[in-house]
Amino acid sequence: MNLRKWMRLFGATILIGALVTVVGSVCIQLANPDFRDVEAGGWLSYILMMALIGMTFGAFSHMGFFAYMMLNYIARSIFKRPMTWVTIQGFITAFILFEIGYWTYDTNFPEQTYWAVPLGLLVGSLLVGWMKTGQTSAGAWVPTIFFLIAITTLESIPVFKLGNISSLMYQMIPLFVCNAYQIMRLHRILASEPAAAPVAAATK
Repeated sequence: MNLRKWMRLFGATILIGALVTVVGSVCIQLANPDFRDVEAGGWLSYILMMALIGMTFGAFSHMGFFAYMMLNYIARSIFKRPMTWVTIQGFITAFILFEIGYWTYDTNFPEQTYWAVPLGLLVGSLLVGWMKTGQTSAGAWVPTIFFLIAITTLESIPVFKLGNISSLMYQMIPLFVCNAYQIMRLHRILASEPAAAPVAAATK
């Protein structure tokens, strides 16, 4: 990946993070009667603040994406049989889904959170994994789901400690969308770069 492609991916990711955060937060605030009476200047300030926060989410997601790429490259160097690393990712994914339920059960989160959040994350990841395999190969199924669930959850750990479902959704949804965008762009970016194929082989 050359500098131009990297900058393009990074720029698109932070813009997507800003857009998703602004749209999501405004939709939530529109349901708040107190916020509807705020002057136009207040709305503009709020939207700008949410856009900046969303760009931060996008940058954070981009860091997680390249961290996973490095992890994937190292793991494939250690485990000579590709299925070994794929199996490990599958087990870790299942463990993380269980951990989300454990973190949110009998806490300040709403009662349904312990099953609704893992289920929603799994369904979204399965959908993206299905689209990824449709454009690449069946070998991308587990790595894509692992990346979306494991990395998104790791990036969202700080808000799990708050016990606030709105804060969790504010951060987790933009991160998931940014991660999904990057994993879906990866095979297109590397299509003309054979030398980079070993780095992304498990997600292509």
